[in-house]
Amino acid sequence: MKLFLLPPAGASAGVFRAWPEALRTRTGLPVDMVAVELPGRGGRLAEPLATSLPALVDELFLEHTPERGVPWAVVGHSMGALLGAAWAARAAADGRGPQFLVVSASVPPWLHSTAADLAGPDEELWGRVDALGGLPAVIRENPVARRLFGRVLQADITAAARYRPAGPAPVGCPVVAVRGAEDPLVDASLVGGWSELTDRGFRELVLGGGHFYRGGVDDLIPVVADQLARSDVSKLQPVGSLVPSGSRPPGPARGQGGVPTNSHGKAGR
Repeated sequence: MKLFLLPPAGASAGVFRAWPEALRTRTGLPVDMVAVELPGRGGRLAEPLATSLPALVDELFLEHTPERGVPWAVVGHSMGALLGAAWAARAAADGRGPQFLVVSASVPPWLHSTAADLAGPDEELWGRVDALGGLPAVIRENPVARRLFGRVLQADITAAARYRPAGPAPVGCPVVAVRGAEDPLVDASLVGGWSELTDRGFRELVLGGGHFYRGGVDDLIPVVADQLARSDVSKLQPVGSLVPSGSRPPGPARGQGGVPTNSHGKAGR
């Protein structure tokens, strides 16, 4: 099975660097992890930043959707959850949908935009993200890193705030929605709205901590391990480990805006 990992706003594929070994240890299942590198950061730092989420979904669908018969799944945190849900729906409509979708730290965009709650001038956005625990010290204390990260974060939040689909599009697979018990950004009463994406099973889980839980996106590893165990992947042959950015040449594991992240992999929305 291919497992695609989609980062939050401002972050790069490097936030998932701990996943291959951790998932292998927990499950022993044959999973090929692809941490998708979005444009303008990490190994794609020189590329223009995306100005809309639909443009990113187009790229995901065209460049990363496996062929029919190849099982895959997608996990997205915050902005990554919006991308994952839209990509899964597009692929399902084409007869190539995933086996499951995990949407983390996000609410259905047809009900509310958490990115719009964060959006604002650079300093205001910076303060709001910092209050969520999304700024590692290496970013906060380094002016160059702050500049690089800030431009990516602002572009991602602006694009996500503009993304307001009219309603849910079916993904044709089980959906797991995860939120932090103390997340001030994600309205707990709206998280169940993700169930409108599917008639194949829905679970809502609550983890300790806030928007980035207690240990960043790594706190999702047990959730994903459990979902993999529920899926019929045990008969597949072992394949690779972490492959940054799919079809593009992989760069070094980098953090948000091309800057190394801390071990928690926190960044943005």
